[in-house]
Amino acid sequence: MDPREDEYRGQPGTLHMSEDLSETKCWALLSTQQTGRFGFLRDGAVHIYPVNYLVQDGAIYFRTRDDGDIGSALPLEGCAFQVDQVRSEAMAGWSVLANGTADVVRDEALLTELWGRSAEEPWAGGSRTTFVELHAGTISGRSVQAV
Repeated sequence: MDPREDEYRGQPGTLHMSEDLSETKCWALLSTQQTGRFGFLRDGAVHIYPVNYLVQDGAIYFRTRDDGDIGSALPLEGCAFQVDQVRSEAMAGWSVLANGTADVVRDEALLTELWGRSAEEPWAGGSRTTFVELHAGTISGRSVQAV
C-alpha cells in the first residue's frame, strides 16, 4: 500500500476517481436523458431553467414559449446547457456541459422532424410551441466514481 494512501484515507474526495469525457462520449450521454438545464445571462443575472430536450445531429432542442423568459431572450450568444446523472448510493455520476448559441428553429422540415420526435411534454405550464436549437460550440464532461 502506498504510504500516502494511509495519510489521506478518510479525507473528502480521496477515494474517488474522475475522468474527463470525450466529445463523443458527452454527446452519447446527452442522448440518454430527457431533462437538462438551460442557462444564459440577461440584465446582469444568470437565468437557469429546467427543460425537456432531445439531441439530434449534433444539436440540442427544446420547446418554450415565444413570450416567455427564454423565448423573449432569443437569439442568444454565450448560453449553456447542462445535464448530469448522479448515483448517490455508488458515489458516482457524470456531468456534461455544452456552451454555444441558441435561436428559434424556423426550418419547416426540421420542425416537422422535431415534432415527430418530441415525446416528453415540457414541465412548465402553458403552450410551449417554439422549438429552440442550441448549437454547441464546445462540449465537455466529467465522470466521477468511487475506487
